[in-house]
Amino acid sequence: MGGEISSLKKDIERTRKRIASLEKEIKFIAEKEALLKAQLSRELAIFITLSRTAWLNFIFEPRKINDFLRREDYLQAIIQNESQKIRELKAYRQRLLALKKEREAELQTLLRQEEILKEKRKELVLARKEKEVLLEHVRKNKRLYRETLELLLAAQKEIESLAQEVAVTQERLKKLEEEKKTLVSKPSRKVFLRPLFEVKGFLLPPVSGRVLRFYGLDRDLFTGKISFSPGIFIGASPGTEVKAPFSARVVRLKWVEGRGKVLVLDHGYGFVSLIGGLSELRVLPGEEVATGEVLGRVGASPFGPSGVYYELRYGGRPQNPLEWLNLKYLKLVR
Repeated sequence: MGGEISSLKKDIERTRKRIASLEKEIKFIAEKEALLKAQLSRELAIFITLSRTAWLNFIFEPRKINDFLRREDYLQAIIQNESQKIRELKAYRQRLLALKKEREAELQTLLRQEEILKEKRKELVLARKEKEVLLEHVRKNKRLYRETLELLLAAQKEIESLAQEVAVTQERLKKLEEEKKTLVSKPSRKVFLRPLFEVKGFLLPPVSGRVLRFYGLDRDLFTGKISFSPGIFIGASPGTEVKAPFSARVVRLKWVEGRGKVLVLDHGYGFVSLIGGLSELRVLPGEEVATGEVLGRVGASPFGPSGVYYELRYGGRPQNPLEWLNLKYLKLVR
């Protein structure tokens, strides 16, 4: 596109130079024509006057016949000279007409070239706009790619950290299994399970601290999003002991995204507790725990504050833990 416009500009410049040259030549020939025309007019006027005077002299003075004849020859020569000038004048006019036609043709060519140049410039402007849109799209894609890459790298680091944590946990589980095999088996204890209805409002929180996320519709302090939470989140420092809120049987240990390691405690009578955010577990599925028994410790959180997620269910439906827990161990500042 840029090459076409440059070529058109050169063509227009050459056309304008030809037109200027034609204008110059037309002006020069027009001046010569006017000069020749004026000269011819003066000479013809003199010739007509001399011709009339010569005939009068011949009529009234027949003795001057020789002078008359000489004047006649002279006038004949003048006539031939004037005829030549008239032919030159005619040639000038023809040349002038030809030059004017050529100039008109060049002007038409110039108009066409300027129209084409105008269209090409419009096309160039549109092409530049399209190019800018494309470049902006490319820049956005680059930013998106960079942000995606950063997220992937962060996720990779998190996965590596989790993999290391899983490996440590597996190693600890192996050690616990070995300890169980080597140690003298101790008599199993039987934990007496009572209905939680008897201790409603006096359940021991897994940890003491400030409630950072409440049950139900609540705004996340870090993302700002409002969503339904089936449990509460209690802030606590990494390494803090996590205790059983009530006597129960450990029925499951699982990994939940956003909750970390989660212990599932069955309190009997349809009540189940879910406790997340643990590390250094001290109990395994199948074991029974008493109220206040240490289950493990609070793990370090890669995102946001560390703490414990606690959820209480009855008949499979989430309950508001704050209606069951002993609130003197908690800070409820929203």
